[in-house]
Amino acid sequence: MTGRERVCAILNKKPVDKLCWTALVDQTTISDLPVEYKSYLGLDFYKHIGCDVFLLNCWGMQYDFASPELMWPDYVHEQVRKENEKTVQEYSIGRNKLSRILKNGHPMKYPVASIDELVLYRNMWEGAKFICKDDEHICANVTSEIGDDGITTRFWGPSTIPFLLEEIIGVQEFYYLLTDHRQEMDILFDTIHKKHLQAFEILAKGPLETVILCENTSTHYISPDIYRKYNLPHVKDFVDIMHANGKKAIIHMCGHIKNLLPLMKDVEMDGIHALTPPPTGDTPWEYALDVLGEDLIIIGALDPAIWIMDPIEKISETLDQLYTHRLRKAHFILQLFADGISVPLERFMAVAQWMNEKGKP
Repeated sequence: MTGRERVCAILNKKPVDKLCWTALVDQTTISDLPVEYKSYLGLDFYKHIGCDVFLLNCWGMQYDFASPELMWPDYVHEQVRKENEKTVQEYSIGRNKLSRILKNGHPMKYPVASIDELVLYRNMWEGAKFICKDDEHICANVTSEIGDDGITTRFWGPSTIPFLLEEIIGVQEFYYLLTDHRQEMDILFDTIHKKHLQAFEILAKGPLETVILCENTSTHYISPDIYRKYNLPHVKDFVDIMHANGKKAIIHMCGHIKNLLPLMKDVEMDGIHALTPPPTGDTPWEYALDVLGEDLIIIGALDPAIWIMDPIEKISETLDQLYTHRLRKAHFILQLFADGISVPLERFMAVAQWMNEKGKP
């Protein structure tokens, strides 16, 4: 089977000829490679190590998908400027202003920290909308460059609750506001989610067959009760819209999710992306099969404590232990994540060697 045939078979829950594995790298890893690899892009690297390609959007390429695009209403004026390593985003609504500061893509200052700012931010979303852009040519270019080595997917999100927790309010103020101003928070959730439904519909009608909702879910910042009440219905809406349009719906849940999995039974999603076992995560891959069934598609993350920190010899030993008979029969893709961190080439090649020697199902 080609890489494309193998990945597509797993997504369609069919048998494959050997174990499927892939990787995700960016320039942080590539810039530290030996000099002969300095001109590599992501796809060059994947082909060099011999893995299958399971791309997220146009990761590591020189273009990206444009749809769905968030359009603020005319009464919102957005300005973005760079200050050394920082990115400052300012939103002006009349005489009022909200600001967010990011460093290397991570928030250093959230735009909402009070009830007045919450109401102002909700006002921005009341007039916002997502619009469809033509991604057909981008999709054709990416598919052509990948060729028979694999596929790309749409990677989009997060949905409303993790979006607010991670990017707009932050964990501490989110729960203060939820406790002190529950009604206003409920209105904000409903306002943003109704707009996200527009984005879900656009993604569902897009050119790619698999859509991954990037949630970064973890019980380190959301309890099962809060997840059940607020986040779960939004994920269910995403899955239902994808399925109504014949698309595969996969949820990116890379944190501690063991205590959330029983809630996911009625969601009927096709799979979980970046499912991480202990010690970094808390969810063994087979436990997900126990709870959600053998038909679950799993794109599993090799635990970072072993993948990045342990002696390289430990990688082979760990793969021996993880790839049980049951997992070899599952709809499973192993993904090596190296986004934002530099991982030596030798570690990728250790996995490649193990797969060549022991990768038959």
